[in-house]
Amino acid sequence: MDTSYCSHPDASPATCTGRIVKAHSLQRSGSLSRLAVDGHVYGLDAKGMPDDRRIFPFVRIGLNRASTFTGFCQRHDTEMFAPLETKPFTAKKEQLFLLAYRAVAKEAFAKRFGIRMLPIFRLADVGKEPFEQYLVQEQLYQHEQLQSLSLRDLETTMKDYAAIYRSGDFDRMSAYVVFADRKIGFATSGGVHPEFDFEGNSLEALASTDRLDQLTYSAIPFDDGSVFAFVWDSKAGKSCIRLMQSLDRFSNDDLADALIRMTFEHFENTFADPRWWESLTPQERDALERRTGKAASQENREPGCLKEDGLRAARWKIVASQWL
Repeated sequence: MDTSYCSHPDASPATCTGRIVKAHSLQRSGSLSRLAVDGHVYGLDAKGMPDDRRIFPFVRIGLNRASTFTGFCQRHDTEMFAPLETKPFTAKKEQLFLLAYRAVAKEAFAKRFGIRMLPIFRLADVGKEPFEQYLVQEQLYQHEQLQSLSLRDLETTMKDYAAIYRSGDFDRMSAYVVFADRKIGFATSGGVHPEFDFEGNSLEALASTDRLDQLTYSAIPFDDGSVFAFVWDSKAGKSCIRLMQSLDRFSNDDLADALIRMTFEHFENTFADPRWWESLTPQERDALERRTGKAASQENREPGCLKEDGLRAARWKIVASQWL
């Protein structure tokens, strides 16, 4: 099943050159390499098998496998993201936009692949009793409807982002950026439709036929500090603002672990520094793996999923936050 294509706004046979590459949704030469030990990080192994908790555990994964998707040609992957890959990160609007564009491109790629896999998943009812078959097919039908609505909104966002890229109107993007005092223990990049805030309030219903807001999130470790960047289109971001306002109400002492909850609850595309991951207690690793298991399986979330849970896994401090 060939799912390779280029996600550049002007992709075409005339402009794309080189092969479709395994593009990194995270900077391989930056954030991932800073986390790696002997060329490996911890992350979900989608090719593995669920454990006795019925979730995919974090395992060591090589950098060449971590956080890749065949979503850009060689030329456009190099040229488009040069301001991220070759220049210092200064949280300029162009860099924030490119973080968002890459995250949304990855999410759209994953949604398209997941929808194409549904006919295979429908075979899961083979040999079951009629009522069990009904339950399986009903669940898959609901899943397909939600995925189709999400893909519709992602494709609309991609069209909006393409217009922003062509015009260079990067000031249209809004962001909430948090800064840590040292290298954090993980990196992630992805997009989410804000559903609940950090106080358990409902923001938007995922089953709504109205267009949903799109929030992107990148956690980027550097050698002498780290950045958590939440980015959204200012013309379609009411629920994004409400979610960030609830995050902004945390003290710096509590904000670090609130960001960990957000990361592992919503983004299976998360990779951890082995030194940090192995320093956690078995109970802490279990709690985080269970959160990421929900993200990977796309289980329905509870309203209080981001509320304080008492887990203290951060080994770094938050020093500042900024609305942009």
